[in-house]
Amino acid sequence: MDYKLLLVTMTLLFVLLLSACGWGDDNKKDVDPAADVTNNLGSEDKQVSEEEVERLEDQGNIPTSPIPEGLKESENPKYPVGSTAVVNASHREGMEGAVATVKAAYDTTVYSVSYQPTNGEPFEENHKWFVAEELTGVDKGTLAQGSEVIINANRLEGMLGAEGAVDTVENTTVYVVDYTNSLGETITDYLWLKESELVPESESKYDSDNDGKSAITQ
Repeated sequence: MDYKLLLVTMTLLFVLLLSACGWGDDNKKDVDPAADVTNNLGSEDKQVSEEEVERLEDQGNIPTSPIPEGLKESENPKYPVGSTAVVNASHREGMEGAVATVKAAYDTTVYSVSYQPTNGEPFEENHKWFVAEELTGVDKGTLAQGSEVIINANRLEGMLGAEGAVDTVENTTVYVVDYTNSLGETITDYLWLKESELVPESESKYDSDNDGKSAITQ
């Protein structure tokens, strides 16, 4: 009789022990601290990366519109790659008078376009510049003054996919440049400046300081 009671007691203890082990395993599956830490790190890394991209884009340091394929590099540009010149244009705040370093030069046709941004912002008049590869004509044929176009560039919010009309057309050399504006911000890979918007430093009406900034001479 004592033997049977002992056997039943041991059996019950064994069953309870197995149940306890199984419950612990289930909890480990439901809560995996290592997995949670990894996922959190991944999420934080992604968030930081996106915020950094937005910050750099605001400063103009990340081109949001790549150089289109098919452009012909200029064989003998007035301003070769690596040379410097003074910007004689005011497409952006603080640009005029800045010393620019040429990154690339292309012989092409440039267009100024008036368009309605897709994000509801005010109508943009005579925006400078686009190359032909960044525009799709609504009608077939060569783009000319007055041609209706769809914009394929993404340099500003509301630009990509916007509908507009060509204001001016010019065959020239266009440049990709880096420069530091009068606000102290460094702009890299700026698209586009045409040749007449650059002036040799020796002929400029601006005096350049050592930081690449310029002030107009009187």
